[in-house]
Amino acid sequence: MPPPAQIRLLAKLAGATPAVEIGSGTGRVTLPLAEHVPVLAVDASEEMTRQLAKKTATLPITPITADAAHYVAGQRVDLVCALFNTFFLLASETTQRAFLHNAARMLTDTGTLLIETFVPRPGQRLPDGPHPGVFPEGRSVVALKRRTVDTVVVFAAENHDDEQEFHYSEIVLRDGEPVRVLPGQMRYWRPEQIDALAGEAGLLLRERWEDWDRTPYDTDTSARHISLYRLAGQSQ
Repeated sequence: MPPPAQIRLLAKLAGATPAVEIGSGTGRVTLPLAEHVPVLAVDASEEMTRQLAKKTATLPITPITADAAHYVAGQRVDLVCALFNTFFLLASETTQRAFLHNAARMLTDTGTLLIETFVPRPGQRLPDGPHPGVFPEGRSVVALKRRTVDTVVVFAAENHDDEQEFHYSEIVLRDGEPVRVLPGQMRYWRPEQIDALAGEAGLLLRERWEDWDRTPYDTDTSARHISLYRLAGQSQ
């Protein structure tokens, strides 16, 4: 479950409009957030959208299968959010730039774009969930991600620093079952680089924290950042 402080903040930022969540998955944040505000839950995976739709019941959730590079809500909203490294998982600079421009189009004059990602630091554990992987200290890394009585999950990753691309696989070994390999790819940026991309889309950084308790972000030590952007020219 996401921390209560996260849900409270997102609900407050959403105000009287639906929250747009990009990369909603099966609803880890969507479901508790929808207890406070309507949610437009956007995911590129039809399977994820189907799974979420089965859980919505009477909650005000609209599951939407769409690519973040092309999705624009049918109304202006006070909150667009991309959580848990979703911005990096868009995987290409073209898609990321398109998402930022679309987010700017969706926001009200006082609306907020919220992006949460890890900060790329060699050897750092990635804060993307309860069992994080590891950012390679050199070119590659292999690490134990999770172990239970009958399951072992190994995290293997390769970093292409020149291209700022991160290729990884989760290798799932479960007793009595075939080995499963779950590959993924990220196009990562440092916080100041995201600020520059957002600026090109007409968005300016307003606040940045390292956690949902609003601990000030430290450029030297913070493992992740939660960054809030608003349209250029708008007051905080």
